[in-house]
Parts: sequence; structure tokens; C-alpha cells
Amino acid sequence: MKRPSRELSIFNLSALDVLAMATGTFVLLVVILMPYYRRVHDANAEIEAAQAEAQTLQAVLEEEQSMGALAASEADELRAEAQSLMAQIAAQKAAIAVLESETAATLTKAGEDEQRMQQMKAVYQKKIIPMLDVVFVVDTTSSMANVLYEMTQSMSGIVRILERLVPSLRIGVVAYRDHDLPGWVVRSLPPTNTRRSAREIYDFIAALRPARGGPTPEEAVHSGLLEALSMPLRRKAQQSIIIIGDAATHRRYRRGMLEMARDYAGRSKRHTISTLFVPTESYRYFGGDDPKFFRAIAKAGGGTFSQHEGQLFEAVLVSILDE
Repeated sequence: MKRPSRELSIFNLSALDVLAMATGTFVLLVVILMPYYRRVHDANAEIEAAQAEAQTLQAVLEEEQSMGALAASEADELRAEAQSLMAQIAAQKAAIAVLESETAATLTKAGEDEQRMQQMKAVYQKKIIPMLDVVFVVDTTSSMANVLYEMTQSMSGIVRILERLVPSLRIGVVAYRDHDLPGWVVRSLPPTNTRRSAREIYDFIAALRPARGGPTPEEAVHSGLLEALSMPLRRKAQQSIIIIGDAATHRRYRRGMLEMARDYAGRSKRHTISTLFVPTESYRYFGGDDPKFFRAIAKAGGGTFSQHEGQLFEAVLVSILDE
């Protein structure tokens, strides 16, 4: 009797069943996982779409930022141009204001000059001076440096004005300092005809140099007046002595100087002594009764007193003509 075969075959019915079961299981897993796969795919697609949109937005943003920067740059340029224009307008307004101020000042000055000319014209019309001798008695200490310079600059103008009014004009100059200083106390130029020797007068005044004052504020004004009174003035001429200074004479000489002024003015109505007080820095520092002294001399001499706070040119003409 033949024995049954015991060999195992992998292709028998049981192996097929196993294969079928594995295939079914795979299909089942695919069916189960399919929704999740779709979601991942859809999510990746959404991410890619979002990235594309983000890139687009980034490009738009960069373009807008570029345009914004350009607009800001243009705005800055316009703002700078506007500021420049405003600065130019402000400068023009300032220039116009200066011109208006200068014009107003010129008009005011012209009006004042016209008024002075009218006043002088009235004086001229009232007075006829055929002969005039003028003697300037001038303090030449250091505090009077500015006045000496101004006198040098204005003397030719004074001479021209007076020559139009006086057929025969002579001018003398007495420069005084003080006894405490070394060298001369008084230096003088005798009365000189202006039509023949005006240059001699100008040169003498220009050569005067201010000297440092002494230890006291007083000056040798009395010595200057004595020198002027000793000059050969014409007897028939109108004689005008003008003292210009910033300090009184020494106290021991004041009474005698007042007596000299009264005596001189009392000899003739044509004799006058006028004074021009200059409030210099030295006077402001030392103070004192200097203006009072100059006023008293002018009163005793029958002349005029004035305080030099404007132009020497005008003050001198008033001292000569308004007597």
C-alpha cells in the first residue's frame, strides 16, 4: 500500500488565503488613510498658494515702500525749497525794512537840516558882519582827542560858510594844556586872513596832538584866554573868542578869569566870549562843576554857552552867529 505524501507546498489553499487576507488588509488601509492623504496634499497646496501670495504681497509692499521713499524724498526737496523761499522772502522783507528806516531817517535828517538852514538864514538876514576876528581857544589834553580830530575835519566847512557872510574874516587858534605837563602850556596861531592863508590855519589845527593830562582834572583855561586876549585883534572888527574844553580852570584862577571876561565884553558890544563844553569820558569819570564854570564864563563874556553833543560844525556856527 502506497503511503500518502507529506511534502508542504506554499501554493496550497492556505497560502492563497493568507495572500488574499494581506491584499485585503492593504486595500483597507488605503481606504482608511485616503482622507488624511488628501488633507496633507490640500495643506501643501494651501501652503504653496500662501507662499505665492506672500511673495506677491512682499513685492507689492517693496514697491509701495520704494514709491513711499521716493515720495518722501520729493517731499523733503519741496520742503527744503519752500524753506529757502521763505528765507529769501524774510531777507527781502528785512532789506525793505532797512531801506524804509534809512529813508525815514534821511527824510527826518533832511527836515532837520532844512530847519537849521532856515534858522541860520534868519540869523544871516538879521546880521551884516563886515569884519570878523574869531579866536578858538582849545583844550588839547588827551580827553579831547576826538574833538581835535573833528575840528580838523570841519574847519574848512566853517571857513566856507563864514566867508559867504563876512567880507573880511580872520581866524586865530590858541591851544592850551596844563602847567603840570612838561613842555609848552600855550601854543597859538595869530589871527590869519582866511582868503589868503586858509591852509596855514588848517595845518596848524591838524598838527595839534593831544597830550596826557596832569594829576588834577583842571586845565590851564585861564592861560589860553590870556593868550587870546593878547592877540592883535582888529579894533573895528567883531571879535568872537570861543573856548572849547571839558574841564574848568584851576580854582585859584576862576575869579580872575571871570573878571577878564567881563572886562573884555564891557569894552565893546562887538566883543564876546562864548564857550562850548564837551562832556568827555574824563568829565564823566571825574564829574564836578565844569559845565557850570563854562556857562559862567559865557555869561560874563556876553556870549553863548552850548554843550557839544552833536556836530562841532553846527555848535561853532551857532556860537559865532547867534550872539
